[in-house]
Amino acid sequence: MRKSPVFPLPLGEGWGEGGLRAKYQPTTTRRPILSDPQHVETVRAGADAIARWRAGNPDGEFDLRGADLRGVNLSNADLTGAAMSRASLSDADLSHANLEKSDLGRAALSGANLVAANLTNVNLFWADLKGANLEDAVVRHCRMNRVNLIGAHLHRTDFSRSNMIEADLRNADLTDALFVSTNMNGADLSRCSMKGADFTRAMIRDSMWIAANMTGANFDQASLHRSDFTLAKWDHTTTFPKGFDPEDIEFLDVGV
Repeated sequence: MRKSPVFPLPLGEGWGEGGLRAKYQPTTTRRPILSDPQHVETVRAGADAIARWRAGNPDGEFDLRGADLRGVNLSNADLTGAAMSRASLSDADLSHANLEKSDLGRAALSGANLVAANLTNVNLFWADLKGANLEDAVVRHCRMNRVNLIGAHLHRTDFSRSNMIEADLRNADLTDALFVSTNMNGADLSRCSMKGADFTRAMIRDSMWIAANMTGANFDQASLHRSDFTLAKWDHTTTFPKGFDPEDIEFLDVGV
């Protein structure tokens, strides 16, 4: 059977004639994504049913691609390595769940509870996490290009070493969040609050910080070139990279 052509995503681009952060539009027709009905039934039953299934299938992985799991209680569930691309998980309870190495590409997770969840090495490419709660979650080494985190609760969330190119974090609460060595080129952090957030060695070029509250944040050794800081706020508790002078750009000093 002749395979459809594959069009590689130009990561970190999208700043040309299509306008600021122009979106990649696939040109091929998608085939329907079908999950395993038995897997979906098991997962809908919750963490205990999932644990029993894993006991009988120690090498098995759940196929939940495109599944409707909206509002399902998956607290403490072991979904390690699960295939969940394009799944609907809006308003689901995934608190303390183990999602390590799972595929949540383009999944709908708006309003989901992911408090203290383990999302290490997860694919979250273009996933929708608008308004989700990821407080104390571990989201390290993840692929999160163009993820939607608008208005998300990210208290103490650890995004260290993740790839968050062109992520949308507008109006998110980043209090005490970790972005150590994270690639956030082209991200939009407008109107974010980030007291105590750590961006040490982060790549945040070509980004948007319009009206962001940067007081108390640490940007030591971070790269902030070609970014828009219009009306951004900072004070003496903000740590900038060596040689970076916020007075040279449009910052609003709220220090005393």
